Amino acid sequence: MLTRKNLLLAAVWAVPFIGFALLHAMGWGDVQTASVLLSLGAITIALINWSSHGGGRSPSFIFLAFLVVFLTGRAIPSLFGGESYLASITFGSEFEVGYDIVGTYVGLVLLSALAVHLGSLLPAASHRSLDPTKMDANIYLFLFFLCLPVYLYKNYYYFSYLMQSGGYLAIYLGSEHIEGVGVFIRVGALFCLAAFTLYFFHENDKIRARRALVLFLIVFSSELLVGLRGKFFVVAIMFLLFYKLRFGGKFSAHGLFGLVLVIFVLAFVVEVMRQGGTSIEGSLLLGFFIQQGATAGVNLFVLENLDLFSDNAITYFLRQFTVPFYSQPEVQEGWFLSNDISMMVMPTAYALGFGTGSSYLAELLLLGGWAGVVIGSLVVGWSLGMLGRFNQGVTGALMFWVACGIVYYPRTMLHDPVHNLMRYAIPIIALAACCWMAQRMWSATRKASAR
Repeated sequence: MLTRKNLLLAAVWAVPFIGFALLHAMGWGDVQTASVLLSLGAITIALINWSSHGGGRSPSFIFLAFLVVFLTGRAIPSLFGGESYLASITFGSEFEVGYDIVGTYVGLVLLSALAVHLGSLLPAASHRSLDPTKMDANIYLFLFFLCLPVYLYKNYYYFSYLMQSGGYLAIYLGSEHIEGVGVFIRVGALFCLAAFTLYFFHENDKIRARRALVLFLIVFSSELLVGLRGKFFVVAIMFLLFYKLRFGGKFSAHGLFGLVLVIFVLAFVVEVMRQGGTSIEGSLLLGFFIQQGATAGVNLFVLENLDLFSDNAITYFLRQFTVPFYSQPEVQEGWFLSNDISMMVMPTAYALGFGTGSSYLAELLLLGGWAGVVIGSLVVGWSLGMLGRFNQGVTGALMFWVACGIVYYPRTMLHDPVHNLMRYAIPIIALAACCWMAQRMWSATRKASAR
C-alpha cells in the first residue's frame, strides 16, 4: 500500500541510488563503479519491495527479481571485486559500448525499477468473486487428470522431434513439430494447463492444493526437456507466489535461498542437456548471472543505435500481436525488435535459430523516451499490484496468465500477457462453462431424485 512508511523507505534507500545513477547518465564515473551502483541499486529496490509487500507477497517482487537477474546480471561480479561485463555485448560476436551508454542504461534501469515499486504501492481496485466450492475444485482436478496423458504425449513428441532434428533450436526453425503432433494434441495440452489453473484457483484446502501443486510442477518440468526453461521457471514461481497469496506465507530469507539454488541447478542442467555442455567458466554462480544478464545487451544495443530502431517503434508495438503466428525464418526485417537486433548482431547464429530476445525497457524507450520508461514502469507496477488481488475463481485463473506475461517483461516483449490470454482464455472459459453445466445437471438430477 502507498503509506508514508513505504514512501519513506523508498526515499531513504532507493533515491540516493537514483541520484548517483543520474550522475552516471551525465558522464560521471566509470563502468566498474556504475556496475556496482546498478547491482546494489536494483537489489536494494527489490528488497524494499519485498519488505513493503509483507515478504514479497506481490507479483511486483517477482518482476524485480527477474530484473536483477536479466538486466543487472552482467554487473553483479563487480560486487565481489571482479570485472564487470556490463559494457560487453556478447551475441554471437563480442563488442563493447562506451561509458556514456552504460551510464544512461544504469539510470534507466534504476528509475524503472523504482517506478515499478512505487506503482505496485498505488491503490488497486478490490476484487470480489463467488466463493469457490469443493465441487468446482473436484471437477477441474478430474479434467486435469483426464487431459494429462495428452499433455505428456505432446512434450514427449516434441522431445523426440528435437532429438531427431539436432536439438532444441529446431522448434524455432520451422513448424514441422507442430504439424506432426496435430491440433488435437496441442489443444488437449492447453486444456490440461487450463484445467489445473482453474483447479488451483478454486481449491480452498491448503493441504490438497499443496500436494496437487507439487504433482503439477513435477509434470510441468517436462517443459525442461524441450529447453523451455523460461516458461517453466515463470509459471512455477508464479504458482508458488499465488499459493502464498491464497493460503498465507511469505518469501523468507532461507526460502529465497533455496529457490535460487533450485533455479540455478535446474538452469545449469537444462543448458548442459540442450547444448551438450555449458559456456559458463569460472564460478558457476557468477557465470550463471553473467549468462542470464546478457539481456542487458538488448537495451545497450538499442541505446547505442536509437536512430536505427526509433522509426519502427510503432510498427514493432502493433505487429507484436502476430508473433505467435510466425516461425523465425518467416520473420522479415522491421517486424519485431528482437528479430531485428538478432539479424544485426548475430546473423549466422540467427539463421541457426538463436535470438537475443526483447525487453520491456528497450520497447518503452523507443515508444516514449525516458518519460515512456517511467510512465510505463509505473503502469507495470500498478498492474502487478492489481493482479495480485485476483487470487481465486475463474477471473483469478485468467489473470494468472496475464501476470506471468508481465513479470517476464525484463526479457520479453510488451505483448507477452496478450499472447498468454490468446492462448489460455478460450480453454479456461470453455472449461468453466463445462463445470457450470455439470453442476446444473447434478443439481437437477438431485432435485428429480428427491421428488
